[in-house]
Amino acid sequence: MGVQVFKFGGTSVAAAERIRRVVALVREEPGRRVVVVSALGGVTDQLLDATRAALERTGEHRTWLARLQARHEEALASLVLPEEQKTVRAALAERWQELAELLDGVYLLRECTQRTRAAIIGTGERLSAPLVAAAFRAEGIGATALDATKLIRTDTTFGEAVVDFKTTNQLVQSGFQTFFNQTEETHVAVVTGFIAATEHGVMTTLGRSGSDYTATILGSALKADRVVIWTDVDGVLSADPRMVHEAFPLHHLSYREAAEMAYFGAKVLHPRTMRPVETHGIPIVIKNTLNPQAPGTIVNDETVPTERRVKAVSTIRDVAVVMIEGRGLLGVPGTAARTFDALGDHNINVLLIAQASSEQSICLVVRQEDAAGAVAALSHAFQRELDHGDVSRIYPVEDCAIVSVVGDLMRHEPGLAGRMFAALGRSKVNVLAIAQGAAETNISAVVAGHDARQAVDVLHEAFPLRRTRAHLCLIGTGVVGKTLIEIMQRQVPRLLDELRMNLRLVGISNSRQMRWDTNGIALDTALADLDAHGEPADLDALVEHLKTSKLERILVIDATASTAVARRYPELLERGIGIVTPNKRANTQDMDFYRRLREAEDRREVSYRYEATVMAGLPVVLTLRDLLRSGDTIERIEGVFSGTLAYIFGQLATGATFSDVVREAKAKGYTEPDPRDDLSGEDVARKLLILARETGLEIERTDVSVESLVPPEMMDLSVADFMDQLGDLDAAWTERIAAAQQEGKRLQYVGRVEDGRCQVGVQAIALDSPFARLQGTDNAVLFTSERYRNTPLVVQGPGAGPHVTAAGILADLIKAAQLMP
Repeated sequence: MGVQVFKFGGTSVAAAERIRRVVALVREEPGRRVVVVSALGGVTDQLLDATRAALERTGEHRTWLARLQARHEEALASLVLPEEQKTVRAALAERWQELAELLDGVYLLRECTQRTRAAIIGTGERLSAPLVAAAFRAEGIGATALDATKLIRTDTTFGEAVVDFKTTNQLVQSGFQTFFNQTEETHVAVVTGFIAATEHGVMTTLGRSGSDYTATILGSALKADRVVIWTDVDGVLSADPRMVHEAFPLHHLSYREAAEMAYFGAKVLHPRTMRPVETHGIPIVIKNTLNPQAPGTIVNDETVPTERRVKAVSTIRDVAVVMIEGRGLLGVPGTAARTFDALGDHNINVLLIAQASSEQSICLVVRQEDAAGAVAALSHAFQRELDHGDVSRIYPVEDCAIVSVVGDLMRHEPGLAGRMFAALGRSKVNVLAIAQGAAETNISAVVAGHDARQAVDVLHEAFPLRRTRAHLCLIGTGVVGKTLIEIMQRQVPRLLDELRMNLRLVGISNSRQMRWDTNGIALDTALADLDAHGEPADLDALVEHLKTSKLERILVIDATASTAVARRYPELLERGIGIVTPNKRANTQDMDFYRRLREAEDRREVSYRYEATVMAGLPVVLTLRDLLRSGDTIERIEGVFSGTLAYIFGQLATGATFSDVVREAKAKGYTEPDPRDDLSGEDVARKLLILARETGLEIERTDVSVESLVPPEMMDLSVADFMDQLGDLDAAWTERIAAAQQEGKRLQYVGRVEDGRCQVGVQAIALDSPFARLQGTDNAVLFTSERYRNTPLVVQGPGAGPHVTAAGILADLIKAAQLMP
């Protein structure tokens, strides 16, 4: 094993216990070990606070200094062997003296140059390295603290110094050659991160991710086997976890992917940090000090493909779009060059550019704080064109964000950009500008700042997670609605795992209360939360939530029998909101409404599924549609469409009286609370009307002939009185049943569509009919067609009950979510 370089950031060395963890982690590693350390966690910020206090002449800089000394003394007492404490304390005392003089100087002069600032904030690393080295020695591991100002040479750009790699490589190689020759292989070098020095020995700092940079500079010069960056996360994440709760660690990135992510705002290695090791193909490993068992992220020169090519989504907030518009620019060469020259002269960095090939307009993206300066610089550069009207205007669009998808092999995935912008479109996120690099490692979109979180979330779901997400709003929490929630609690995790489908409940309502939460409503507590935290039910307000929300794939589940809800379907469909329902009211309204409903569905190409309106979970509507789409001609549809009536007539065939059977069915929950809702045949009539309209018949409900099992004079009675008087019907039904039996038949309640006519009523059927063999609440429908003329196509099974109905709704939900764009 050769050399390994380990970098530990401020959180990893924030306290004595964490420094001991560092020692334990390094102890297990073989070969020559170089440890790069940052200042103790928070110390750099405290040094900046002390500097500000000195500048403001509050006198508090000495207080800050005392706090810092006390903190380091506490770490020293805990980490350093008693016999070493005096020596280490003396070494630190030199640093405290230098720091005190620097702060006093700032206080007296009332100014702090970049050189002085670098010397002050770089002190944190010069204090931590001796402590960490002593901690190794306390555990029986030889260790020496080395100052990076003796190893890394830079220019005089003190805040973000430029490294002289030729000189630095020579210093590192010669310095460590001596170190390795003079120490055992197990001896650890503990090097200060973040700081370096000019050729005259004046301290500089390496800027953002400076300690990471130190580690890769040393790793490159020493031809290390790897550089391990120990931090406080499990690796590079697929998105900002503050914006996407489901962001996850990426196990592998190429140097280019990591650089693109960093450029576009991801909290990952700074692009320049990777350059030293990229030259030699040295891998960088990012690990979590607090969770060392996690695999972390490997960054190297290999590209590992993923299913959808996109590995991560990153974003840059607080940017502005600067627009240059004018017909006078049409075909004039050099406009872009003049633009960049003007901005470059004012040190304004352009993050992204989008330009029409005609150069009639140029769109630039800059940091928000640079927007006014950019407009002023460009207005000056194009003053003549503005005066002549060749440039119509130069203006900023502020409070924007850049959202980027990143992946090395995106160029090999046709249609990826289309899927990206389709996903944003479904979420109603407006794209202001688009840019794609020639290498196609990233595709970037500029969006309004308030849309950034939504954009990142939906793109992360669509690409790194590779999932289809649908947002659900359940209206109706009766028996079917509650059962659906119970089934979804069991099935949603499986759908997520097997189908990559994420069904998220965002709205729930009943006749009393409603809740709306775009972040999601937990299924296991949805009903309790509705009761405890719901606001008064308001269908208009709920529809407004649905119409104005920026959520992709919204599906309304109408588990009611409400006409008021059903009348809102066209309005919802027109807004691209899908509907799944067992509610028969919409498809059985008058033909004008029905046409408007179907036109809205077709025009918006949105899912409208209602399989459960006919026979619960049985695929009746789907079967009929498949027959028609495949070119078959329907000649007749007939069926037993009511589980309640199937049960009643099945019991009557055994000799039971009509009144006893109805009372029994009601007691078992097979009927509606008012059994006349079933006995009237109205429910069957609506189901038949739905199927008839599916075949193309333009008929109204009044065109369906219905035989009611309840005499008209009993329809106006109270439920109690009706139940009391049921016995009055027994004799008539006993007679009808006997008559059918004498003919070798039995009675069944059948609906029929044939020759453009719809009839619902009691029929005497042969004992070999599929309808005669039904058990319990089973339903059956027979399709006689040109293709199935001699042997009708039969769909049979349970046609009622909350569990089969809810299962049918869930099946429709899955299909609807898959079909929505």
